[in-house]
Amino acid sequence: MLALEAFGRVDHCHPAGASLVQAATSQFLDRIDRTRVTRAFADAAYGQYLAAAGKRTLVDKTPRYWMVLDFLDSLYPEAPRIVLMRNPYAIAASLKSTWGVPLLSAGSPPAVAACLADIVLGRPTPAIASSLADLVLGLPALAAYCSRPRTQVVRYEVLVARPSEEIRRVLGGLGYAPAKMSSTPLEQMDYLRSSTFGDRKILEKKPSTIAQSRLGEPNWASKRCR
Repeated sequence: MLALEAFGRVDHCHPAGASLVQAATSQFLDRIDRTRVTRAFADAAYGQYLAAAGKRTLVDKTPRYWMVLDFLDSLYPEAPRIVLMRNPYAIAASLKSTWGVPLLSAGSPPAVAACLADIVLGRPTPAIASSLADLVLGLPALAAYCSRPRTQVVRYEVLVARPSEEIRRVLGGLGYAPAKMSSTPLEQMDYLRSSTFGDRKILEKKPSTIAQSRLGEPNWASKRCR
């Protein structure tokens, strides 16, 4: 959905000329209902995935959907939302340990401010800028989004401590009968091993280990209110 939201915008080095491509695309799409056409594409893509899997619900998740929340609302106003919130200190630690994001290299306030300014203005940015934006801009955006209709809020720390209870609650909110839920052991989730996305360390740990390593994290909500 991030790429779909950016439909018509191309890299400034595009050989056909970025400004020409964007102008021509905008001129063409101005004559039709862009939202309707965009949703038709998304429906077709999601529909094929569901048909192939024999399922009726697909969860499309990425933390960076905070960047296109209004776009998602306009495209799928009736869709249920799940907002997963986590201690920001743990997020920063994960960015550094799991993905190798050198947060300390932009530790000075001027460097951080410059990165965020570049993102807001749409200028080319280093890889670290997106991670900084996730922490500084994304968390407040998602926190404000929690009060939207059809939105369920899940706390990461609660989820790892009581996974069955939390998952049943979420499934109930999606209209499923939680009593019919069947769990998938972590070792059976082969799609995690074949995917290039997601936290790879999850494959090396048992659920109990994950819970123990996360429950000691500070209460970020209380720290944010101080």
